[in-house]
Amino acid sequence: MSVIPTQKWLYKMMESCREPSGKSIADIQYESICEPIKGLFPQADPEAWHEELLGNGLFEPSEWEQLEQFLKAAEGQKIWQIVQSEYELLRKLWRGPDVPIYILPITKVNPRPSEPMPKKNGVAYRRAIFLFLSAQLSAEELRALFAHEYNHICRFDYVNRPPYDIELSDSLIIEGLGEYAVSELYDAKCLAPWTSMYSLEEALAIWQAYFVPAINVKGVNRHRPYLYGDPNTQLPKWIGYYIGYQIVHSFQKKCGPFHMKELLEKTAEDIITGSSFAIHTE
Repeated sequence: MSVIPTQKWLYKMMESCREPSGKSIADIQYESICEPIKGLFPQADPEAWHEELLGNGLFEPSEWEQLEQFLKAAEGQKIWQIVQSEYELLRKLWRGPDVPIYILPITKVNPRPSEPMPKKNGVAYRRAIFLFLSAQLSAEELRALFAHEYNHICRFDYVNRPPYDIELSDSLIIEGLGEYAVSELYDAKCLAPWTSMYSLEEALAIWQAYFVPAINVKGVNRHRPYLYGDPNTQLPKWIGYYIGYQIVHSFQKKCGPFHMKELLEKTAEDIITGSSFAIHTE
C-alpha cells in the first residue's frame, strides 16, 4: 500500500453535494469517505467509525463547500507526493510495515475557541494512518507529522497486542518514540510544544505520584487522562506525552545512542529502567 489518492473522494463528494439527491450532506460524506475504507475495520459500526474520524479532525459535512479551495492549495503544494516520498524513505530506514495512508482536510470548527485553530492531526491505527491537514501546513511540518504517526505503526508492529491489552507504560513509550523520531529527523521547530512544557523536576514528581501506581493499567481508552491531562485528577495538560518523550530522550543519553530501529524493538520496561524515570521498588 501507500498514500491513497483521497483527492478523488473529495472531488466525488463535492459533485454529489451539488446535485439534488435527497441525501443529507452527512450521508454523502459517509459514502464518499467512509465507504471506501470500511474494509479496514469490518467489525466496526459504520456510524461509530464516521464519528471516530470526525472526532479526530475530519472536516465537518457542512464544510464541503471549502473542499475546492483545500484541493487547489493542497495539490499545488504536492501534499500527497511529499507524504509518499517520506513514507518510502522511513519505511526503508526503519524497515517498517506496509500500510495505507489517508490524507483528508482538517475541520475548521475549533473545539477549543480559547486556543489556536489546529492545522494538523494524525491518527495511527494498526493497519492505517490518517492525516487531517490544513493547506497552510509547511512541507517540514507535514513530514514531521507523518514521521510521528508512521513511527507508531512500527512500534505497534513490535508490541503486537490489541488496544485493550496495551499497558500505560507502552502508551507512554509509543508517544515518546514518535516524537523522538521527529527530533532525530527534523529541525527543532518541528517538535511538538509539549516536549518542553514542563521541567524534569515537575515531571518526576507527577510520575512518582500518579504514573508509577498506574504503570500497568491496560486499555488505551483508560490512558487518555494520563496522556492528555485531567483536571479532575490534577494531571496537567499533555503530561503523559511530555513524560514519554523525556523517558526516551533520557534513555538515549544514558544507555545509547541506539538507531531508531533498535529503539523500536526494546521493551517499554527496558526503556523506562534505563531512563531518568526508572521505577525503584522497595
